[in-house]
Amino acid sequence: MTETPHTTMSKRDLLALIGRTAGASAMLMAMAPLGQAHASTFTGPIKLDGDAKGTSVLVLGAGVAGMVAALELSRAGYKVQVLEYNPKVGGRSWTLRGGDTYTELGGATQTCQFSAGNYINPGPWRIPVEHGGLIHYCNELGVGLEPFQQNNYNAYLHSTSAFGGKPQRYKTIQADYYGHVAELLAKATRQNALSDAVTAEDAEILLESLRSWG
Repeated sequence: MTETPHTTMSKRDLLALIGRTAGASAMLMAMAPLGQAHASTFTGPIKLDGDAKGTSVLVLGAGVAGMVAALELSRAGYKVQVLEYNPKVGGRSWTLRGGDTYTELGGATQTCQFSAGNYINPGPWRIPVEHGGLIHYCNELGVGLEPFQQNNYNAYLHSTSAFGGKPQRYKTIQADYYGHVAELLAKATRQNALSDAVTAEDAEILLESLRSWG
């Protein structure tokens, strides 16, 4: 009787496999039970203690983090000054509309020729619902938010070589696909196909996560 070779797999390899197979969202869901990602712990703005009288604070960078820090420090009574190298605030968060111009580091200047109402976000282009802190400040400061349609679950997928050439709803294909992926990963975990780097406890936690996912 021959022994079945034991193939080692680290947590990194497992997460990479999940990401390649089922996408980034599935990988993120798997990272949480493996202790590699955590949900936001935001419950409200921080409360700064201490006597701020006569104390000055210099904030470097007018990105989102720098602006939030300046806001809360000012509220706590500190004298705050923000320094920013670029001629705009927001850091990587940036919106370009028709008529806006931008000069690259090399000196080339471009002017956006967008139609009225059209725009592009060269930096971050959506706010995940898990980012409770950022959404809180957007609501508090009156920053306009609009729905971002990332997936249309009622859209049709079509292939002439599948399902007799009949279009299928995306949500139907997704449910079937996720179920098969979850089943395969569950079998791999139960059959000790993972290395010792993924402990028995890790495997059980991952299995529980896969049950809810698939």
